[in-house]
Amino acid sequence: MIRRARAALVPSVVIILILFAHVAAATVVVDTLHGFAAREPGWSGGLDGLFTGQGGNSSSLQLAAGGRIQWRGRVQTLRLLIAGSYQESDNAVTDRNGMVHLRHNHRLGARWATVSFVQVQANSFQRLTSRLLAGAGLRYDFVDRPGSRLAVGLTPMLEAERIAGQTGHTGRGRLSTFILSRRALAAGTKLELVGYWQPLCADFGDTRTVVNASLAVKVSGAVDLKAGMAVEHDTRPPAGVKKSDWSTYTGFGVVF
Repeated sequence: MIRRARAALVPSVVIILILFAHVAAATVVVDTLHGFAAREPGWSGGLDGLFTGQGGNSSSLQLAAGGRIQWRGRVQTLRLLIAGSYQESDNAVTDRNGMVHLRHNHRLGARWATVSFVQVQANSFQRLTSRLLAGAGLRYDFVDRPGSRLAVGLTPMLEAERIAGQTGHTGRGRLSTFILSRRALAAGTKLELVGYWQPLCADFGDTRTVVNASLAVKVSGAVDLKAGMAVEHDTRPPAGVKKSDWSTYTGFGVVF
């Protein structure tokens, strides 16, 4: 009975998150190694979210949510990640973006694994109507223990963008190098770091750099309190868009 309930829960959660991602938003920071409770074959996942509101002399609203589903086999791993956020101040929308990421890994040995992925994202305040990424490469795990994780990877990828105010799509190739790190600082507390450096294949002066650092403190059982900061830098953003964006966040996460 429990197994059937869990099997029914997985597609339900995925559907809810997909619907939310269509109306809300997400960061481009994608941590596909952390946030999953199970290290054994089977299903696992997690949810993150925050809500803040203010009314009276001024009004503000902020919503953010993310979810991840994983299926792990003996050497294969499949992960789906979805996230979104929405923010308004005095009835004016100040943030709206979204992301869906599907990734497959094949373990080649104790240290090496293949990486293949497809990602779709949008960010109206960066004039990004849509961005499709598809890539394949390799990941190397320097450390892979329950309390610590350190991995690096390289994944050449194709990028197709549609920018607001411009006709058609822009297709090009990028290299995506990444580092993912986690370290347990004390019982129930862990520090996580995710970093991406993505230069254009034809011009390494055109790069995107993304860094996310977070601290998670276990509150009770599967529930964590999370706080962190994300920074994104684009050396050649669309006209009228600033090169750097940064944000801080605090919220709760749950793994299952």
